[in-house]
Amino acid sequence: MHLFGFRLYIIFLFLISGIVPVLQAQTRFTISGNVRDAATGEDLIGASVIAKGTNNGANTNTYGRYALTLPAGKYTLRFAYIGYQSVEQEVDLTGNKQIDIKLQTEATELKAVEIKADAPRNQLERTQMSKVDIPITKVKELPAIFGEVDVLKTLQLLPGVQSGNEGTTGFFVRGGGSDQNLIILDEALVYNASHLFGFFSVFNSDAIKNVEFYKGGFPAKFGGRLSSVVDVNLKDGNNQKFSGSGGIGLIASRLTLEGPINKGKSSYIISGRRTYFDVFT
Repeated sequence: MHLFGFRLYIIFLFLISGIVPVLQAQTRFTISGNVRDAATGEDLIGASVIAKGTNNGANTNTYGRYALTLPAGKYTLRFAYIGYQSVEQEVDLTGNKQIDIKLQTEATELKAVEIKADAPRNQLERTQMSKVDIPITKVKELPAIFGEVDVLKTLQLLPGVQSGNEGTTGFFVRGGGSDQNLIILDEALVYNASHLFGFFSVFNSDAIKNVEFYKGGFPAKFGGRLSSVVDVNLKDGNNQKFSGSGGIGLIASRLTLEGPINKGKSSYIISGRRTYFDVFT
């Protein structure tokens, strides 16, 4: 009996020694954090995070955050974004980790590039249809009425979008009414987006980071609207140094101030615009 019990004990230890490594290999942990611009502290949207040597990766969301779940082990993470220097970091993953990364801008001189378009095929392969990303830098490059750069007037230039009265910010998408457009500012619903009888919108271009415009097939998270969704994202503020911008126009003046509260961690941005309409009436 003692010999039989000893054999069972040996078999039990053998089974346990084989099960424990398997359980350890199946243990998974999450790496999360923010990817920001090293100079301004602005969140980088769509930056890629890849675990080299694996097929696992993630992209940052509209707040610059990412989350990547991997089995326990040692990895080399590569952080990359267009126009910025890539960063690689070694990680010994034994538990959930928070890794925040700041990327430096990088100017690269390229040789002549031949670009071939295949728009119909790309539209078929994309999971999100009828979406247009509009960086505020592109909006500011367009001619503006009375010198006032306006996001909603820029949307009127896109295919499938028709403007209302000449010079106003109202717009109609694919035959829908102007009240069938959902306009969101940092996840807050904007009920009245026009100002000064519709000559320009309430959005101050100096405080805007980017605009996402959905002409159809918009995600269910936006609720029920028939024509379109305009998702406006504001800047987070420069958490590295104080800066300001502004301008004086024929019908309005604007001023934007931003800077760090706790350098590298928190920031503020104050933006305002003043029209002269009441002065002349």
